[in-house]
Amino acid sequence: MSTVEVAYSNTTTDLVGIVPDLASYDQKNLLTNWAVFTGNKYYTQSGFVSQLYMNGNELGAAQGSLGALTENNEWFYDSGPDITYVYNSNNSPNEDRMEAGIDWETLKTRVNNEQAERLRSFLPFPIVSRKGVGTASASSRDYDWIIIKSNATLTCSELVRPSNPELADELEKRIIDPETNLGLLDLLVKGRYHLWNQGERQNQVRVISANGSTTGDIVDIRGESSVSWDLIKVKINATGTITAGTANTSVKFDSYIGGSDGLKTVQSASAEVINCNFQHIGNNIEVRFSPGVYNSTSDEFEVECSNMEDSKQIKVAKLWR
Repeated sequence: MSTVEVAYSNTTTDLVGIVPDLASYDQKNLLTNWAVFTGNKYYTQSGFVSQLYMNGNELGAAQGSLGALTENNEWFYDSGPDITYVYNSNNSPNEDRMEAGIDWETLKTRVNNEQAERLRSFLPFPIVSRKGVGTASASSRDYDWIIIKSNATLTCSELVRPSNPELADELEKRIIDPETNLGLLDLLVKGRYHLWNQGERQNQVRVISANGSTTGDIVDIRGESSVSWDLIKVKINATGTITAGTANTSVKFDSYIGGSDGLKTVQSASAEVINCNFQHIGNNIEVRFSPGVYNSTSDEFEVECSNMEDSKQIKVAKLWR
């Protein structure tokens, strides 16, 4: 069976970032009272066993039948009477630490996937990947931090719940809190947070490349975009130093907006002298450069602009009678 769904957090650093001692919750059931079945085969009334461990070591997959037990550490679980059998020619299993449990990595992966599905069920809008050049976040992750953190925290909540239900509840309320509606996902649904692709966000400026000696920057942005969404390229055309109190005629910039053939393909501003006031770059957007050194014609900025409104918010009202 295949799937097209994904989990948003990993099962290593993301989970440990929430619960540093998460590995201590890898609880297994101790199996005792082993008795001789026949020859080198031993058995115990175990209850369900998904994976058998000896002295902390996984004994591999279960054999398909009791008759298949011919080598040391081979085991078989009979689901009818809930009995586990193990082959051991060296000593009785009572002399070893025999445990039953689900493989920890398998369990983490399953729970992580389940909680990702829970996110998709809870949120009233799609979770969109940030894959692609110029789309990933500063941490180079494929999804927003709030999605990753929510997935990881809910996963940790379920993993610790059998041993520590109080911690599990506290972790869950960080993300979904029916009493206060102040969990991260509660606030995301109410519009206090926004995902990267949602329209009701501010115009943004990013540095694409900057020479090590460049000290100037785009320090402000204003305007309501005349298009629903675009990425505007702003590139230094001529280098130099801008000093307050001195007229600048040397440092200039170009800008490029999107066109029918792609992003940043249509020139909007050409060799505009930077005056450190608001200057038009395209799509009704203006930016303001700071004084400083602009040392390379490779210095490039990207301005993301949008006039979209987020129509995905859910409004909540309480009625009494």
